[in-house]
Amino acid sequence: MLREIPGIAPARMYDGCTQNAYHLYMFRYDPAAFAGLSRAGFLKALHAEGIPGSGGYTPLNRVSFLQTALESKGFQRLFSKKVLDDWRDRNQCPANDRLCGEAVWFTQNMLLGSAGDVEQIAAAVRKIQSHAAELAKV
Repeated sequence: MLREIPGIAPARMYDGCTQNAYHLYMFRYDPAAFAGLSRAGFLKALHAEGIPGSGGYTPLNRVSFLQTALESKGFQRLFSKKVLDDWRDRNQCPANDRLCGEAVWFTQNMLLGSAGDVEQIAAAVRKIQSHAAELAKV
């Protein structure tokens, strides 16, 4: 049902895969299909509809403790400046950064309900989309 909503791209099943065991159900959210409503605005509207969604992780390759570790005396004693600089370059993950800005997560307990419960999720997303222009102004 979510796949049918423009601007929502659920995680796909790969060829040869017949089942998935989700502990999280994730999809990409495209604000362009929701009158520019930000992901934060979309999540707020989902919560208002009684659907607990999350934006998931921030890009873990950018967490501050990594930079702190690279600048530490211990790392600088163990690794050359070139090795540390190369690691910083290899740690750039633009596709992951983009995904972290687009992702919406549902926890597994949301998928344990009835078919009607799942239909309510899709109905809430459709409702948000139909009112996205007004929500984007707030």
